Amino acid sequence: MSNSEYDNEMDRYFNDPEYRRQKANKEKKSQQASKEPNNYSLTNMNKRSNLYRWIGIIGGICVILLGGFVLYLYSGMPSIEALENPKTAVASKIKSRDGVVIGRFYTQNRTYVPYEDISKNVVNALIATEDHRFYSHWGVDVKAIFAAIADIATSGNIRGASTISQQLARNLYKKIGREFSFIRKLREMLTAIQIEKNYTKREIIEMYLNTVEFPNSSYGIQTAAQTHYGKDASKLNVSEAATLIGSLRAVYFYNPRINPENAKRRQNVVLMQLQKRGFIADSTYNNLLSQKIALDYHPPSEAGHDSKYFAQYVRKQVKDWASENEYNLNTDGLTIYTTINSELQLNAQKAVEAKLDSLQPIFENEWTSANGEFMDTYWKRYPGFLSSFIEETDRYKNGFSKYDTDQRSVVMEKLMADEAFVDSVKHARTQLQAGFVGIDPQTGAVRFWIGGSDYSNTQFDHVYQSKRQTGSTFKPFVYTVAIDNGYKPYYKISNAPPLFYQKGGKAWSITNYGGGQGGMVSLRQALARSLNNATVNLLPELAGSPGTNKLSDLIPAAKKIKKMAQNMGIDLEGVKPYPSIALGTADVSLLELVSAYTTFANEGVHIEPHAITRIEDKSGNIIKEFQSTERQEVISPETAYMMVDMLRNAIRGGPGYYGTGIRLRTTYNVTQDIAGKTGTTDNSADNWFVGMTPQVVMGAWVGGSDRRIRFPKNSYTGQGAHAAMPIIGKFIQLAKADPEANWSVEPFDPPPGFVMPKDRETNRINTGTGRIDW
Repeated sequence: MSNSEYDNEMDRYFNDPEYRRQKANKEKKSQQASKEPNNYSLTNMNKRSNLYRWIGIIGGICVILLGGFVLYLYSGMPSIEALENPKTAVASKIKSRDGVVIGRFYTQNRTYVPYEDISKNVVNALIATEDHRFYSHWGVDVKAIFAAIADIATSGNIRGASTISQQLARNLYKKIGREFSFIRKLREMLTAIQIEKNYTKREIIEMYLNTVEFPNSSYGIQTAAQTHYGKDASKLNVSEAATLIGSLRAVYFYNPRINPENAKRRQNVVLMQLQKRGFIADSTYNNLLSQKIALDYHPPSEAGHDSKYFAQYVRKQVKDWASENEYNLNTDGLTIYTTINSELQLNAQKAVEAKLDSLQPIFENEWTSANGEFMDTYWKRYPGFLSSFIEETDRYKNGFSKYDTDQRSVVMEKLMADEAFVDSVKHARTQLQAGFVGIDPQTGAVRFWIGGSDYSNTQFDHVYQSKRQTGSTFKPFVYTVAIDNGYKPYYKISNAPPLFYQKGGKAWSITNYGGGQGGMVSLRQALARSLNNATVNLLPELAGSPGTNKLSDLIPAAKKIKKMAQNMGIDLEGVKPYPSIALGTADVSLLELVSAYTTFANEGVHIEPHAITRIEDKSGNIIKEFQSTERQEVISPETAYMMVDMLRNAIRGGPGYYGTGIRLRTTYNVTQDIAGKTGTTDNSADNWFVGMTPQVVMGAWVGGSDRRIRFPKNSYTGQGAHAAMPIIGKFIQLAKADPEANWSVEPFDPPPGFVMPKDRETNRINTGTGRIDW
């Protein structure tokens, strides 16, 4: 617009009100138009608004999903507390008093050892083979991951890229799992990073080698070393370390015992890695390549094989304490120290095995007729035994549903027709068992404990669980009552068959085993020869009713005998004081019987047997100590020594007679000062012998797990002197020949100032020392 036009416009605007009004309306409309966009602008604005809205929604969803994924990842990972306090199941050990492991409790057979007790050869083999950049990465080896991806892309080969820390994460924390998936791998990596943040490299190596599984059910390097080479982990050489570390790739496929060729190939791979990474010299590598794998294999099941019965007794003794104090015997790595002497325990096991191995075929032959089937005369004599044995089997119990019947006869007919099954029952149920235990009489400490022939077949312990009639091994308590009441060993008693009458006129009579009736015998001879007649004829005098023929008059004597046995450590609660108790009709455990005999060897003082001294946690801290049991004087030292002296005669005999245990001297050449007593029940189901020295009191029992398993009547073998005593004879031979057992031959000492009553039946007493000259 020109200047003149602009001037004319301004004159008109100021001089023409109508024009000015029109101009104002036009500008107002223009302003409104500028405020209200056209349709095109409005459409664009709506589009942008919707886009922002969707971006916000999608972004929110992504944040939620990402947060959920992170939470999901961490839900499958160990907690911070679990990372800081990893739980590894470590076996609890039972140790002998001399520090030998004689048993274990475990879910995984693992013994934890610190890093410094692991051979450097093992650590080097692990680093070289599994993770040679272990000391430079932070839990995840990025180079190894990219190398693995490259291998897959170029050759299709899949190789592992897990670090030791990642493998440890899998071993320690089962929540991570082992399935092949991206999620699990992320969890494993994140856990490995956390492990690296919480632990040093040294601690990671220690935890790894203590948690990983090796072949033959051995967990951790210490157990693997003991299992495969019989040595500690600290002693493993390069070859042994390479074999064990190599087996981790596949514990069965590379098992050096089962697959030695596979194990050798894998060992060579580990040796190559050791040489490549500079851990061993070329000469060492070349030398070891040609060497075969040499094992010194010790099966895990044999660890404490000879002590499994004792181990279960220990478990029973400490389980309540462990529960109350929140310890798990199977996983917390406790060490339970016991009173067992490991060398005596080993010799005791050998003695039991030797006797049972020789006795079993004799037992079977005694019951088998010429050209007859297995123990045919036994099954004929006791026709109901076989069917009752079969009725106790699972096949019989399941037979009613299998054969769809409720008739016993139908099931029995089916099973009896199966000859192989019947034969297996016959053989399984007629196996002889044994119990053997030794106790230090001065302290009550158990020195050895063999509860049976084979724990894997029979878990019933014949030392403390089994209670059987003791036969003549109970007689010393009768004679103790007599000596304690002033009778002397030379006191004479009738050996005539006794006869006593019950109310109603029914007679009770007794005879000696093997004859030898009549006459008068001393208490010493009666006990040494185990004469039933003389023992029962002593009861009226102990009851204060000499000359009586009434059975009821013997009850006071039976009560005294029962009381004496109880005071000496035998549990007779509920046993009626019938006169027959004098002949060993009460059921008693071997542990109780041997414990009672320790009273004789300990100058009349009884100490309850104990087997555990202390318990330590896996760090070696003492968490429980067991105090010795109280001492109780039951009889005088003089009475105790006279009983020991009388029981010497059971071993050495006397003028004109043999003791029932004479074969301990004649067959097993036991010449040291020893006293003892045999015992056999009427049906030869239970055979006993207890032997005493000043250092240890030993008791052996032989019989079947079931009372129905018995020797033939009048069997030469089925007697305490021939079935049980040989165990003690063999044991003493082995212990004396074993320099590590420190077997003592010191004799019994009489009490200070004690003078043995003069009418002795032996002239072997040394009047200067009061001891027996052997």
